[in-house]
Amino acid sequence: MGFAERAALYSIIEERRSRPVIAYVTSSRPGAQAQMASDVIPHIAEQVLCIGDQGDAVDLLVVSNGGDPTVAWRTISILRERFTTVGVLLPFSAYSAATLLALGANEVVMHPFANLGPVDIQLVQRRRVSGPDGHPTGEIEETVFGSEDVRHFLEFLRNDVGITDQVPLERAFELAIRDVGAIAVGSAKRGTNLALSMGEKLLGLHMDDKNQAKAIAESFNSAFFHHGYPVGRREAADAGLKVVKAESLGLADTLWAVWKDVAAEMQVDVPFDPLIEVMKDEESRERLTTVPTVDIPADLPPGVAQQVYQSVVSQLGVTERRGMDYELLLVTVESPRCRSEFRETGKINAVRLPGMNLQVTTIRTGVGWEAPADADKD
Repeated sequence: MGFAERAALYSIIEERRSRPVIAYVTSSRPGAQAQMASDVIPHIAEQVLCIGDQGDAVDLLVVSNGGDPTVAWRTISILRERFTTVGVLLPFSAYSAATLLALGANEVVMHPFANLGPVDIQLVQRRRVSGPDGHPTGEIEETVFGSEDVRHFLEFLRNDVGITDQVPLERAFELAIRDVGAIAVGSAKRGTNLALSMGEKLLGLHMDDKNQAKAIAESFNSAFFHHGYPVGRREAADAGLKVVKAESLGLADTLWAVWKDVAAEMQVDVPFDPLIEVMKDEESRERLTTVPTVDIPADLPPGVAQQVYQSVVSQLGVTERRGMDYELLLVTVESPRCRSEFRETGKINAVRLPGMNLQVTTIRTGVGWEAPADADKD
């Protein structure tokens, strides 16, 4: 299918729900993932303008692994400036910041395969790896953590290891701080406070009981012990959200069809690997993998055989395959009325070195938002 077919599906959803719908999907394709980011805000606003004066309710269809939590607040705030009632439709996963979007909705319509996730903010700390000699190896090591990890580390020492004396606990805390950095721990704690505060505010937009709003926000921030924990419909309802089953509205098949079509266009089931993209091209594969063969007599002395091998390899030379095009659809914001896409285009260069190693590089030639002129473009 393509956008024209999806627009027809959106019209079915709008007819069933008696309100306009806006879809916001970020890519989860391995090697080409995208996050919720503030550059989407003008395009959400454009969608509101395209709706015009069509009623006082709106639905936001979301599939995303999350991103900037403030985007959730800004998106819901924009929608609530224009609409009294906001619904969130979930055909599949809505993690982290996307879950915050759901917390800001009057109701969450979930497909049987849909899930939310914890909203505790995660920090990514990158550091250069050093070798045994103390010199950098060129590799980058990533550590992902939140303030809850520091607290659970200390709980582990007290409750599981049995360390109760204050001196060794302080020493262990010092080592932990040295490992991740004092400023990083402070940032993680501030992130936790931000997630709690934002969750409460979003729930408070449609929930009169402030204590219940606080309890739900705390639950999604700390009740689950993994940032990728999938919160299904039952757990979401048990936590206090107003969850509506998509099949009860006759929308399960339609929501799933929308997601599968966007997923196919984003190629989320096919990891983006520049080398594999090169090897898909028959000419490139032939050029980079075909090498002359040389028979080395088996009775040659080992030293002589090695010299012959090195001589042959050194004469192979460098083989290049330059300028293969690639294009990635990373984000889409769309409705039957208008749409915006965030795409990346570029070139892939591949080189076979004399030692038979392949070296692949990518060069971005274009990246940014565009509003396709032809709504029927596939």
